[in-house]
Amino acid sequence: MLATDTSTQINVRQALIQEIAQTSDPLLSEVLDFLLFIKAKHSSVQLESPTNVGELIEDYDDPKEKILQDLRQSLEDVKAGRVHDISELWDGIDV
Repeated sequence: MLATDTSTQINVRQALIQEIAQTSDPLLSEVLDFLLFIKAKHSSVQLESPTNVGELIEDYDDPKEKILQDLRQSLEDVKAGRVHDISELWDGIDV
């Protein structure tokens, strides 16, 4: 909703505040994520470099057979219980 009238903006803000007060924390988390997404989408910040989409992604030139082989191996690992708990995924990695 785009409102240019100040009184309309205040009413929208007040209505939003009232809804927030009555909303559960898990749902508020999703609302916040959406709000941040929308703000970023409308942000005037542009990527300075790289501007070529091809430069934004890694070059994956593995043949399909290799990818399928890796997926089959991963499936076998899961079936055999050779997995790591997700809580341990970042252990020892400082970022």
